[in-house]
This record gives sequence, C-alpha cells and structure tokens, in this order.
Amino acid sequence: MDNPIQRPTNRPPRPSGRPPMMPPRGPAAGGPMAMTPKDIVGILRRHIWMIIIFTIIGTVIGGGAWFLCDRYIPQYTSMRAIDVAMPITEDPLKIATSQVAKDIYYQFRFTKASLIKQDHMLKQLLDNSDDIKTTHWFKKFAKLNAAGEIVGDKAKALDEALEDLKDNLGASAPRDNNFLLVSMRCGSARDAKLIVDEMVRIFLRQQQELAQSGLKGELAQFNDQRDKIQTTLNQLESSLESIRSGTRFARLNLGENQSFRDYMDEKLADLETSYSDLDGEKGRLESVIATLRARAEAFDFDERVQEQVENDSVARQMRSDIARLEPQLDQQLSRFGEDHRRVKETQASLRQMRQAYAKRQYEIGQILRQSNLLAAEESMAALVQEAESVTAQLQLAHAEYKDIDRIRGDYAQYEQQRQEKLARLEEMNTLLEKKNAQHNDPGLSKLSSPYAATNPREKSFPNKMMFFPGGFILGLMAGLGLAFLIELTNDLLRSPSDVMRHLKVPLMGMVCHVDDDEDVDGVDLYHVVRQAPYSIMSECYRQLRTNLKLSGADGQAKKTLLITSGQGGDGKTTVAVNLVSTLLAENRRVLLMDANLRRPSTPRLFPHSADDGSAIDTSDYGLSNYLMGQCDSANQVVRASGIEGLFIIDSGPLPANPAELFSGERMKSLLGYCESNFDYVIIDGPAMLVSDSKTLAAQVDGTIIVFNTANTHRGAAIRMLREMREIHADIVGTVLMGVKSRKGGYFQEIYRSYQEYQRVQVEQPV
Repeated sequence: MDNPIQRPTNRPPRPSGRPPMMPPRGPAAGGPMAMTPKDIVGILRRHIWMIIIFTIIGTVIGGGAWFLCDRYIPQYTSMRAIDVAMPITEDPLKIATSQVAKDIYYQFRFTKASLIKQDHMLKQLLDNSDDIKTTHWFKKFAKLNAAGEIVGDKAKALDEALEDLKDNLGASAPRDNNFLLVSMRCGSARDAKLIVDEMVRIFLRQQQELAQSGLKGELAQFNDQRDKIQTTLNQLESSLESIRSGTRFARLNLGENQSFRDYMDEKLADLETSYSDLDGEKGRLESVIATLRARAEAFDFDERVQEQVENDSVARQMRSDIARLEPQLDQQLSRFGEDHRRVKETQASLRQMRQAYAKRQYEIGQILRQSNLLAAEESMAALVQEAESVTAQLQLAHAEYKDIDRIRGDYAQYEQQRQEKLARLEEMNTLLEKKNAQHNDPGLSKLSSPYAATNPREKSFPNKMMFFPGGFILGLMAGLGLAFLIELTNDLLRSPSDVMRHLKVPLMGMVCHVDDDEDVDGVDLYHVVRQAPYSIMSECYRQLRTNLKLSGADGQAKKTLLITSGQGGDGKTTVAVNLVSTLLAENRRVLLMDANLRRPSTPRLFPHSADDGSAIDTSDYGLSNYLMGQCDSANQVVRASGIEGLFIIDSGPLPANPAELFSGERMKSLLGYCESNFDYVIIDGPAMLVSDSKTLAAQVDGTIIVFNTANTHRGAAIRMLREMREIHADIVGTVLMGVKSRKGGYFQEIYRSYQEYQRVQVEQPV
C-alpha cells in the first residue's frame, strides 16, 4: 500500500480562512411553485384505479338507491295552474285595460303564492275537506273509524299531516309567466291530484270572499250617502216651487227650462257691466297717468322715445356726424398721439356733437311724454263723467228692484244647490253601479283556475336520470377528492419536483428506488457502483459525481465534502460510499472519513482484511483518537481499504464531547492534511439530529444533504436547510434517495429507456 503521507502533490495548501460561501442555487424565491397540469395528470394516473373503483361504487350505489326508492317509496307529483290577473282596479263598465310594471306584477303573484302555504290555509284544507281524510296519504298519519272520525291523538295526527304538507305541497310564481303553479307530491297519483284540486278550490273561494267583504262595506256606505243626497234634493225642490208660486212678480213664475232673467234684470246686468268696465278703465287710466307723469319728470328713454329719436332727421344727421368723426379720431390718435393739436380739436368737436345729440334726445322725449300725459288726462276726465252717469242709473235700478233681487238671490242659491245635488246624485249612482258590477265580478280576486289538476302518469321520484348520473358524479368526485387528498396531505419529498417546489437548494442527484432496478437484486447497495456498474442506480451515482464536478466555479468539485441527512437510515452512508467509488473510477486518491462517531460504518463496509483473507495495513487509531490527542500525527489514523486509491479514517471510540472536538484546531489541522494529500475527502457525517453535523459543516468546503423519499418531510427538510444557512455552511446541494418511478412521471420512461439502452450495449461487442 502506498503511504499517503509520502505522495507528492502540487495542490496549494488549504487557506486558513473559510472560503466565501456561494449562494444556494435552486428555484427563485417567491413561494412554492403552483401545481401544473402535468402534476394533475400524474396524480390522476397514479390513482386511476382508485378513481375508477369509487366511480363504479358510486354508480352502483346510485342505481341501488333508485331501485329501492322506486320499489318502496315512489312519489307522484300533480300540478295545477292558477291564472293571475294584473293587480289593478279596472272599471267593469269599460273595455280598455291597463298595464302595470313587470316587477309589481311578479311581486303580486309571489305574494299570492306565499298565501297558499300559510298555516291557516293548510289547516283549513285538513279541517274542512272530507275528501282529504279518505286518501291513503292522510291515513298514514291518522286512523279513521266507520264514521270518518280520527281515532287517537287527533292533534298529533293533524300536526304530522301539516308538516308533510309544508314539505311536499308547493306553490310558486314563475317570473316570466302570469300564473301560479300549485303542486303536491305523495305516494299516490290520485291523492296528489285530489289534494291539489281541494287546495286550489279553498284558496280561490277564500280570496273571492276576502275581496267581496271589502266591497260590501263600501256599498252600504255609498247607499247611505245616496239616500241623504236624495232627501236634501227633495227639500230644495220644495223651496224652489214655493218661490215660483208665491211671488208677486208674474214674470218670475217661469217654466222649468226657461231663463230666470227679464228685461229689468238684463238692464241691471248691463248697467253693472258698464260700471264695471268704466271702473276698470278708470283704474287703468290712473295707472297710465301715473306712469306718464313719472316718465315726464324723469330723463330715461323708453322704446317709443328711441323710435322717435331714430326717425328724427336732425338726430339722424347728428348720429351721422358722430359716426364720421369717430374713425377720423382713431386715425389721428394712431398717427399723431393724444397731445397733438388736431387730435384735441377733433375730440372737442366730437364731444360737442355728442352733447348736442343728447340734448336733442331729451327734447324729443319731453315733447312725446307731455303730449301722451295730456291725452291721458283728457280721456280720464271724460271717463269720470260717464262713470258718474252710469252710477246714478245703477243706483236707481237697485232701488227699483230691491225686492226682486232678494227673491232672485234666494232662488239662484236654491237652484245652485239643486244642480250640485243632482250632479252628486248622478255620480253616486254611477259609482254604485260600478261597485255592484265589481261585487258580482267572478274575477274580483284576480285569480282563476278553469282547469283541474294534472293526473300524473309517471313517477316524479325516483328519477333514473338523477340517481345514476348523480351516483356516477358523486363516486367520481369522491375518488378524485381522495386522490388529491392523499397527494396533498403527503408532505414527503418524493420526487425532484417536490425539492424544486418547496426547497431553495439545488438538487445534485437522485438515486432510484431499489424496486425500479432489477440489476441490483442481491447486490450490496453500499457497493452498487462496484458490484453492478451497468445498473440504473450506478448511473445515478455517476450523475451525482458529474453534477458535483460541474457545480464548482472552475468546473472542479469541492475537495472536502460532508455527507449528512436529517435522520439515521436516510442513506447518507450509501451515498458517501458509492460517491467514493465513482471518484475512484477516475483514478483519484480519495479519503473516506467516518465522522459518525455514534454509528460507525467503515469497519463493517471496509474490513481490515481483504477478501482473500490477507491482512491489510491498518491503523489502531481512529478519528476520535486523533482529535483527543491520543496520536501524534494525522498519518497514524489513515488506513488502506484494500481498494486501490481509497483510504479510510475510521471513527474511533465515542468521546464524551464530539461536537467540541470537531470544532477544535486538531480537526482543522486534519482537514488541511487530508486536502494536501488526497484529491477528494468524503466525510460520512452524523445525522442532523445531533449538533456534530453542524460543527463539521462549518469546517468543510461543502455539504451535501441526503433526503429520503420514504422518511424526509418537507418541514424537516426546510428546517435543516435553515439551520445550515444560519451557521453559514456552504450547501453544495442535495441528493434524493429512493425515488420511485410513478405513473404520470417521466422516471418510469427514463428507467425503461435506460434499461433497453444498457441491454443493447452489453449484448453488442465493443
């Protein structure tokens, strides 16, 4: 065996400080990846048989439920429509109809439908209908004697029947139709039809009586009012007849259809009209005179003054001169400025013209207003004279016909009252006629149902189209729900996609499950790379080696690697040993350090004797001996393994303080020695259950964490990675052990293709 201490190396010594930690590679931050359609298809393929079985069971249960319901509890449904007129009070004497809003019409129908299912209506159906008590439906709740009376607890029987009516008697108001729909479901077609017909009959009668009861009170009140009006009218007729027959003026005794005015009446009326007209005209002239006097004293110009000014030739010439000087002044201002003599002369001329024009306007206004005022005053004087004459004539006429005026006033008053009472009596008779027509109208309640309930010929329950598809759908949903529940509640890291979805760390490799590789049957999994080099599992370890080499910044793998896991049995030792075998295949000098002081494995995996029984140069010391200072040099703890290029450092006896020993200077010295004399140093470390692994992770170049698909939960993996990052450990990546090829995944196809490819390579000569 070559002495590892004597092997020269060109590698530079390991620097004393820690290399800068590389940021972990993996999926970008931002939360776990969402489930993709491919993941959903994979879940369905993995649980396809369970989904099919549940679907079949659901369909069978639905069919069985339909058969049992059809045999033992069939149901028949009878329906009847009630036409609903619009909720308006129409005049029965008119043909034209009115329209109401659609929402109001629907609300009216909905209210009527709600009344049908009220308790008092259902109780009335049970109490007042003898036909209902003869049905098989009612006999389920009560026993009847020969006289048709309920035997036993009558209240309980009626309450049970009432509850069944609430559940099975329906009343609805379709929004887009103008009718109510009353339905009943029970075990007999005849009973269902009978109950619906009785319910509709009772409801229509109750609604009609309710509508008529309100009109009866109104009719009685209107009849009383009509009788009172007729009595008053008779009294007025008697008073008028007394005036006509008892007056001393013969001309007053006129016929019923003649006018009550005679010659003197007409004269008096004409005089009063003339006086009224003169008085009105007098008031108007007083207002006009006051207005004209105010205008004469004022200096404003109304439209008539403006019109006279416009028509005045002198004023027109003045306006023309002003209009001619204004643009001339503007030209001079723009040419000479305001201080020029010609400008000032023009401004003075323009100012004089405007003053003269204003004076002319005032003179025209004064002349016009004074002439109007004088004319109004002359008209007023003539009007006053005429009014005095008419007043004298009117006073004479009033004195002459004082008595006849009094009599005529009384007659007119009685006649007016008579006409009012006649009009009121006519209105009352018309209203009574309408109310009587409404009272006798069969559609007063706005409800009608000319057709009987339907006679159900088919069972409404159970329905094949509901039970069989319903059972199928429920079974399918149960199968799908259970499949997704199994998948979503399983928080194990079972596939590389789980690592990418939930962890922020690169996946360096994955090792297939032993059941997926038929080439490793009977092979020691710790040495599968050496014993079954053509197996899929061996290829997985070689891919791990390649990924590790390519993960370095310069294309070289880190020299000192710690292999750890969350708990014992996850496969970290298997990964470490097989990774060493892949590195040896490249003719590298590799050191395997057993740092699991609690569960050492190298003495069992690499015994101190070769396979042929020959002795191997071994050391009596282990890692713990060196760390505790029981040996002087690191060379004393390195032993040969019997495999070319592979050297071993056994764990040694378990000390009392392994974590403190791993963090000491002797451990750093040992790692420096190993890096100087070997190409790779693979440390089979303890599980993360103890603090030893964290201490070692802080000493090495990189750490590989092994996750097992059968044991590692997502929460535990996330916690391990967080703890490693907290101590600034350089996590190179992870290895997923025991990856099974699942339906819906691509590993099964990869494994099959690899086996076929490898079989062809082995059978063909190189």
